[in-house]
Order: sequence, then structure tokens, then C-alpha cells
Amino acid sequence: MIVLRRLATALPVVAGVIVVTFLLTRALPGDPAVYFAGQAATPQAIEEIRHQLGFDRSLPVQFLDYLERLAHGDLGTSLTTGQPVLTELLTRLPASAELMLLALFLSVGIAVPLGITAAMRPGSPVDHACRIVTTAGVSLPTFFTGLLLVYVFYYLLGMAPPPLGRLDVFFSAPPPHSGLYLIDSLLAVEPDNPVYLRQKMSEANYFGQVYDDESGNSLNKPVEAAAAGRRYVALAERMVHVRQSV
Repeated sequence: MIVLRRLATALPVVAGVIVVTFLLTRALPGDPAVYFAGQAATPQAIEEIRHQLGFDRSLPVQFLDYLERLAHGDLGTSLTTGQPVLTELLTRLPASAELMLLALFLSVGIAVPLGITAAMRPGSPVDHACRIVTTAGVSLPTFFTGLLLVYVFYYLLGMAPPPLGRLDVFFSAPPPHSGLYLIDSLLAVEPDNPVYLRQKMSEANYFGQVYDDESGNSLNKPVEAAAAGRRYVALAERMVHVRQSV
């Protein structure tokens, strides 16, 4: 009964989100048809694209068509890539899920011991430090704390990889199985034939040496591809040893 009540109260919110989203996409400046057609498109080509998108029809008809497409799982087309939005979401979902799970495990592993320690010693320096950290974590926006952590652990300390995306530019993605790179990397390691990791180890060594020889430490900090490559080699060797010993 409580679940049904919650769902009933959520329906007006969902309806409001749908209406506001539809109106905002139509009220924002600019013509999506011109965007998709390109700057060099002719007026006839723009009109054809506008007709394909349904923007030449009345607003109520567009809204009904919008609801019908939502009911069938069609979220529209991305203005950035031109691909279906649902396809873009499914493509990026594994990376977001992997990041979210790792952040959750890390935060739980740190927060639970600190919370127990603070509860056992109220008024102690540990208790005050936990209060300050939790208050700052809730109050500060995530983009600020993210940039701060990148600056400290990547730029100053050289402990983190460069913030250039999900994977370093020097390495290729593992064979896709689950979409999660950590799991796919483990699945790619075969106990009797660890070819994949051996290839990555050679790539790390090669690009690390090239960076050492040609870059001249252009970052002026101890954050180099060579160091990252050597760390990867050490980790890969340990993984190969563990898998072969199983």
C-alpha cells in the first residue's frame, strides 16, 4: 500500500518533468534543424530535416508524438553526436556504473572505520576531524572537490593518472565482455596464455621510454607516462603471477 501511495505521488512529478522538458526544448533559442543540417545546408535541406523531426507541426501534435515516442523508449536524438539518446546512455552506462561502484566502495571503506572511531571517542580530535570532513564534503560542490583532488594527487603528488578520460591514450580497451574495464581486464587474463597483459606491459614500457626520451618532463612535475607505465607493468606482473599460481 505504501509503495502504491509513493508511486501515485510520483506521477505528478513525472508528468511535470515531461511537460517542462518538452517546452524547454522548443523554447530555447536556435533551430535544431539548422544544427543537424549544418551551416552549408540549403533552405530546402533544412525544411526536409525540420519535417523529419516533426517541427513543422503544431505544438499539441508534437507533444502527443513526444509522449508516444517516450512510451516506446525513444528518447530522441542527441544534438551533439546525432545518435539516439538511448544508445548514448547505454554506451556510457558501464563507465558511470564502474566509477560509481568504485567510489561507493572507497567511501564506505573510509567512512565506516572513521565513524566507528568517532563514535567511540566523542569530542576527540578524530571526532572533530570527521565532522569537518563530512561538513565540507556535503557543503562543497562535487566539481570543486574533484578539481581539488586532481590538483593534489595528479599535479602535486603524481599519484593519480592524468584526467584524460576513462583510459589512458597509450593503452587500448580490453576485449568487451561486461563493459566494465576492471572486470574485462581480469577476464582477458588467461592463466596459461597471458598474451593480453604481456602486450600491455610492452606498450607501457615503450611509451614510458619514449616519454622519458622526448618530452623533457614537459609537465615540470613527477607525473610522467613512464612512471605510470612502470606502475602498470608491476601490477600486470603481479596479476599474471597470481593467475598462474591458481
